Amino acid sequence: MEGGQKTGYFLDQRDNRALVGRYAKGRTVLDAFCYLGGFGLNALRGGAQAVTFVDASRMALESVQKNVSANFQDAAVQLEAVDCFEFLRGMASHHLILIVLDPPAFAKKADFVNQAARGYKEINMMALKKIKPAGLLFTFSCSQHISKELFRTIVYQAALDAGRTVRIMHEMGQAPDHPVNIYHPEGDYLKGLALYVD
Repeated sequence: MEGGQKTGYFLDQRDNRALVGRYAKGRTVLDAFCYLGGFGLNALRGGAQAVTFVDASRMALESVQKNVSANFQDAAVQLEAVDCFEFLRGMASHHLILIVLDPPAFAKKADFVNQAARGYKEINMMALKKIKPAGLLFTFSCSQHISKELFRTIVYQAALDAGRTVRIMHEMGQAPDHPVNIYHPEGDYLKGLALYVD
């Protein structure tokens, strides 16, 4: 997308989007921080009942609308140009069956790790409070300064504070065409968890 973020589509999430599509059939889905809507579009292709796309960028949502119109004309779709924290905060509890959280990097520098951890915890806690029992949460961090171990701890703390029991169904990372050089572990930047929420 010209004038957008980096490459726009973020090919490193390709396999994870396909995984969401495999779980989406018959479910109501929230694609939060959707940008160009890759997760939500895969959910529609997988047979989602309805998808809500949320992003602060109206330009990004215009691209989502074009993709939906070209490929899923009869789909039940809602587009919300709003901050994702605000949207989740105002959403009714037990409202959705599948939520995807794919925020931009909250920790672009090592100095921001503590602040980023608070942001990741808050957004995950809000999602866990809103999701229906037996729902699915796909949650990601692309901050290279947030380790896999720290991310799991953050999500654990969010589940504890939300009063929800979660089970890890999948641990996710970047696609195979984004390999990690063994001498550059910082290249292992993308981490994700697919959670079953009781």
